[in-house]
Amino acid sequence: MAAAPKPLSPEAVELASAHRLGALEGTFVPKRLNRLLFALYVFTTLTLLAMFVIPGLLFLWWLRRTPDFSRKQAAKRLHLFENGLIVNPQSGDGTVVIRWDSVRLHQDITQKIINGIPGPTEYVYSAVGRGLDNASITHFYEGPEVWGPRMQQCVLRAQGPAALQSALEGGTVDFGYFSLSRTGLTSRTMGRLPWSDVREIRIAAGRVLVTRTGGSGVWCNAAVSDVVNLHVFLAVAGELSADGRAA
Repeated sequence: MAAAPKPLSPEAVELASAHRLGALEGTFVPKRLNRLLFALYVFTTLTLLAMFVIPGLLFLWWLRRTPDFSRKQAAKRLHLFENGLIVNPQSGDGTVVIRWDSVRLHQDITQKIINGIPGPTEYVYSAVGRGLDNASITHFYEGPEVWGPRMQQCVLRAQGPAALQSALEGGTVDFGYFSLSRTGLTSRTMGRLPWSDVREIRIAAGRVLVTRTGGSGVWCNAAVSDVVNLHVFLAVAGELSADGRAA
């Protein structure tokens, strides 16, 4: 969940002003280990250092990537603003600033299955801005089920109207694996499908499924992670599909 409201750091305030990010909408902190797991990691580290120095040092180095064992990692933040984001990526140093009106956002949510038993869910959002600005935002931060959809909705709000207008005026809007135009949907592998032939576009098990009217099965099946700005794609496709069937 979002952290309790706290003053932004001077650096964040300066960056938000310089990039005209508007009002702060949420701040998220690194996810902490529960007490039992923290104690287990401490015990494992001490045991390894006492018995096997090199493995123990390697394990300690790995732990330094977590906020529980690194003040530097614990100080990192993900800030969502009205017009963009500021984030300290999990790996490395530095701060990344990206505006919603220019970002290309990829979403990859997977759940591990361990011996047939559902395991942890991993969240990775790859945000690419103008120039060299890019960041991988993961479940390193608390509340991915909150900040992930919120980022998608912010991108939809910032880019959706212009994308739809561009398609209606005869342009082609690129969404990575798919592109949309006033006349139809085009996939990277299956070619073009007129809107009159599109029966449904839906998400299932991390895939974007497109079915066609009068056909059996799925016409196109793509990974969600291959679709840029997923919520914009779904919203614009929905509008164009409805217009195409009504025409």
